[in-house]
Amino acid sequence: MARVLLCGIAAKVQKINMKLLNQTCLAIVLAWPIAANAQEQSPPPIQVSVGDVTDNRTTGAFASECRVGLKFTGDAAADAQSVRRVLLTEATDSTGRNLIPRSENQDFQQLMGFGQSSVALSTEVKLRNPSRNATAIKILKGNVELFNPTEANGGLLTINNILQHPAEPVQNPVLAKYHIQLIYLTKAAYNAKKKEIESQPNGNPQLGEAFGQMFKGMSGGMMSDSKNSIQLYIQDPDKRIIDLKFVDGQGNPLKSNGSWSTDSFKSTSFESTPPSDTQLNIQLATPESLKTYSFQAENIALP
Repeated sequence: MARVLLCGIAAKVQKINMKLLNQTCLAIVLAWPIAANAQEQSPPPIQVSVGDVTDNRTTGAFASECRVGLKFTGDAAADAQSVRRVLLTEATDSTGRNLIPRSENQDFQQLMGFGQSSVALSTEVKLRNPSRNATAIKILKGNVELFNPTEANGGLLTINNILQHPAEPVQNPVLAKYHIQLIYLTKAAYNAKKKEIESQPNGNPQLGEAFGQMFKGMSGGMMSDSKNSIQLYIQDPDKRIIDLKFVDGQGNPLKSNGSWSTDSFKSTSFESTPPSDTQLNIQLATPESLKTYSFQAENIALP
């Protein structure tokens, strides 16, 4: 009789345990889709959409390229100022042709990017000529580098009294760290410095190091003697300078009539003579001001 009673109790306990186990499993099964849905609803930090697509399919080597406009949105894009560059890792058309341009450097830099419009960042990538039989770009995949400059991350830099020391390299530890050289030039200061160097038979190593490349890369004919212009010699080996703007001593932008530039020289003309306390605001692509995100677009129709 005792054995029967114990067996009955054991059976009831087992039944209760099985019921609890079933309820626990049911709770886990019901909870998993909720968690999964929550994860799916959380948007990625950046999304990409395709803008204009220009396709010039020719049999010649010239003008045979495809251009794809890209727009980036999302939290990361909202926090950034511009696209610095795009690195494509995969790009094929509907026939399987590789569309990444054949070049030594496949880092498609969009330095001085198109910038921000509303909440979208836009840029453009250049691709190889798609196949004549292709109807779409099957996949466009890569990484985008976004630029968000602040004073704290070193992306915003101010050079005070830039006009006070013509023909002398700007002394700044941040510029020196990234091997950037800036020299404000006037035509008179340029000619005087050149004569100073040429007048020394054995040369001056210090002057030669600072100005040797400058005299090789430009001529006196490039210099303007207008009092309403500012001219800068620029050496930026890693292409870190995103933008240069001139402001007065109170930080108000100087009104410009336009500018022109080469790889190492920039000339900007203004409506009036820049004040003596003119400052130079620099946007600099420091590692801390840049963030990289992956993106992917598929089945992009070709025109």
